[in-house]
This record gives sequence, C-alpha cells and structure tokens, in this order.
Amino acid sequence: MKNLDRILRQLIAEACNHPPLSLERRQKLSEVHLLVMKSGKLWKEYTSYYNDALQEMWEYCCGHPEEYDPTIKGVITWLDDELKKRLRRFRDAGYRQQKRQITGLSTEEGKTIDPVDRVPAAPDLQPVMKIWQKTLDWVKTDPDGVLRQTCFRKRPEINAQVLIQLRLPPDQPWKTIAAEFKLTPPEAKDLPKFYNRKCLPLLRKFGVCEGYIEEESKTGRSKSTTKPQPRKKS
Repeated sequence: MKNLDRILRQLIAEACNHPPLSLERRQKLSEVHLLVMKSGKLWKEYTSYYNDALQEMWEYCCGHPEEYDPTIKGVITWLDDELKKRLRRFRDAGYRQQKRQITGLSTEEGKTIDPVDRVPAAPDLQPVMKIWQKTLDWVKTDPDGVLRQTCFRKRPEINAQVLIQLRLPPDQPWKTIAAEFKLTPPEAKDLPKFYNRKCLPLLRKFGVCEGYIEEESKTGRSKSTTKPQPRKKS
C-alpha cells in the first residue's frame, strides 16, 4: 500500500507539471486511474448511484490534480473523500425524493405504499468493473498493434488507441480533444466520424471476441439478404 501510494503521489506530481490539456498530463492521470482501479482499494458500496458518483469523482479529481495535498493525506484517501462527498449528495437527493413519494403514494383508502418496496435492488457491479478493466487493459497494451496503426489523416499521434482511451469514462468532449490536437474546424468535424467508422468497430470486435456483446447479425442489426421484388405494372 505504501509503495502504491508513493507511485500515485509521483504520478500526480508529474501530471501537475504538464499543461491541463496536454497528452502527457492525461497519460499520467490515466495511469493513476488504472492503478487505483486495479488495486481494489477504493471505497465501495453497493448502491444504485455508486457508478455515477464514481464517475463524477474521477472527472473532478482528474480535472483538479493540483488540489491534492500530499502533506495531508494519501492519494487513495483523497479519492475516497471526494467519492464519499458525491455519494452523500446522491443519498441525500434520494432521501428527498423518497420523502416526496411518501406524500404522493397515499391511496384513497388511506393506505400508504412503502416507497422502499419500489427501490430497485442494487446491481452487482463487480462483473461490469471487470469488463471495463479488461477492455482498458486491451486498449492500453494493444497486443496486435491494430489500434496504433489506425490513424486519423496520416497523423500517427491521433490513433484509435489514444482516441478510445480519451472516450472511455471519464470521457473527454470532442471539442476538448480537437483543441488538444490543434485540429482545424473541418478536421474537428471529421474526427467523431472517424471514431465511429474506424475505432468503434475495433472496440466492438474486441467485445464480441470476449463474449461481452453479440455479433450484429445475432442482434438483428444485419441487413436483410432478401432481394427486393420488382413492382408489378398496373
């Protein structure tokens, strides 16, 4: 744990030495994200809003690494504190919503329906986290090199590996990515198209190979092979 914290402190310090929108800064913060998620040390609770709170926490901490003070607490503790803040907000919002529902659920016969019965069971997050982590590992290692070879307009630094990482949670807006790579307006307009046409199919292919999703032909999205019949003359 001490060794992990030392590495995380070093990565955050290095990230702060780079400009906010630089690729180097994002890479350092991405390493922080990967190490923390792999460690399993982050605060966990099985609530329906946990993933939303987790995403908000990462978006905030990756956007404000300068707020981390190594003289006060460890990195995991800092992340836990930020995560718990957001969990409290979601929990308080849930209580307020529940209170409103109690008033609204009184029946004409004077009976009150317990809103707790309507709260959905907490989903099992572990399988989702495993899929997400394995997908991230595949993107970062790119064992076949196919992601690095899929480049946007002969610019090797803007390849499928980089773009998929930027679009995985916490995803970066296209406007921010275009500014980071100093794209012209036409290039900025074409980048999402390139992502949808070239990068997403590679991501989908990986998901199919791993059994995470079904092939398009099995989901009914494939085009019909039936030839159109000519219209009869009236």
